[in-house]
Amino acid sequence: MKLSRRSQSNSLAFLDVMACGLGAAVLIFLIIKHHTDTGTEPALEDAVVADAELLSTLTAEKQQLTQQIEQATRQLALQEEQVKANQKRRTEIGAKQAELDSLNRQTEQEHARKESLEAEIVAIEPHQSEDIVEDPKIGEEEYLLGMKVEGRRIAILIDRSASMTDELLINIISRKVRSDVDKKNGPKWQRTLRTARWLLNRVPKNSSVAVVVFNDKANILNRGRWANRKDPGKIVAVLDEIDSLVPTGATNLEAGLRVLGRLSPVATDIYIVTDGLPTQSVTTPNLLSKCRWKASVVSGNCRRILFDTSIANSTQSEGKKVNVILLPLEGDPEAAPLFWKWTALTGGLLLVPAAGWP
Repeated sequence: MKLSRRSQSNSLAFLDVMACGLGAAVLIFLIIKHHTDTGTEPALEDAVVADAELLSTLTAEKQQLTQQIEQATRQLALQEEQVKANQKRRTEIGAKQAELDSLNRQTEQEHARKESLEAEIVAIEPHQSEDIVEDPKIGEEEYLLGMKVEGRRIAILIDRSASMTDELLINIISRKVRSDVDKKNGPKWQRTLRTARWLLNRVPKNSSVAVVVFNDKANILNRGRWANRKDPGKIVAVLDEIDSLVPTGATNLEAGLRVLGRLSPVATDIYIVTDGLPTQSVTTPNLLSKCRWKASVVSGNCRRILFDTSIANSTQSEGKKVNVILLPLEGDPEAAPLFWKWTALTGGLLLVPAAGWP
């Protein structure tokens, strides 16, 4: 019995110890749990708030960084465009520079060529005019006209009739009753004087020249003698005689041609300055039956007959080259074709100069 009591008492003691231990564990657990609940909840809340603030901050920084990236991207794109534009500009500048260099080389070449030409021009002796009487209004036009003054003995016939004062008939009629000064100042007569000067200045150096003037009569200047081109004084004297003439009277081409027979030796080439067909001839009385006259006006048909008769009756022009300078005259349409036919048959030239020549 003693043994059972001792075993029961040991079992109770063990249970008591275990119960105490369990109670102590529960108490400790409760104490620890209590401290855990009361200490960690505020920390978690703070952590959540901190995380939210951090998230907000990170989001804002992300947006800011995104904006910066976008701005940087745009700036980079602009810079790339600027680089491309600069490259293109540099290419254009290079091309322009090459072109400028080429132009500079051309300029240098042209400048060198100009200096070379200037040196050549300086080395060339100035042209010495062969004109006996200098006249700046009269140029060297024979190479343009095709008419060249040539021949060993050159006879120049100048029409000094009243029609040589002007181109219009009404002006010619008006000048007939005016003073000699007005007649000499007529535009066509002034042109005739320039033409005579042009012809005389171009007579070859080794040639002789005689000037015949005619209206209803004819005579030879320089006292009926030849003037040698080598004697400028004689040529100037002939020009002075021409300048003193007054255009008046009718046109008698036959008289002018016949007077050539007084020249000795005979002429080799003939140059005639006139404005139209003749209105008289040496044989006029014998033509009255063939020619119709109206008062003092000679018809066109009559002038043609007078022209044909003058050429036929003037043997002094046979076998000689005849050149004609025909100045304009109103109302004489047959003059040009008839004079052209005559000059062509002799191997000469008809010149109907433009206004302003010479």
